Amino acid sequence: MSLYRQTGVSVESYVEMRRGVSVRCEVDRLNEQASLAFGSSETFVLSLDRRALEQLVSLGGRALAEFDVEGEPLKVV
Repeated sequence: MSLYRQTGVSVESYVEMRRGVSVRCEVDRLNEQASLAFGSSETFVLSLDRRALEQLVSLGGRALAEFDVEGEPLKVV
């Protein structure tokens, strides 16, 4: 059984992004889908529906807030 069917997540590769990488987004308003592209040749594309994008942005906000706080690392619940 594929990873996507088991967890709702489909993973093709591990991605680490450095500073200065080209980024772009494309929004399909009709279908409430967003594609976030990374790399000069759009080497990596993350496609999310509206709810998943909201979760990602929320998680990113929490991670950014953690940079300014000393103590335990961020734990995702």
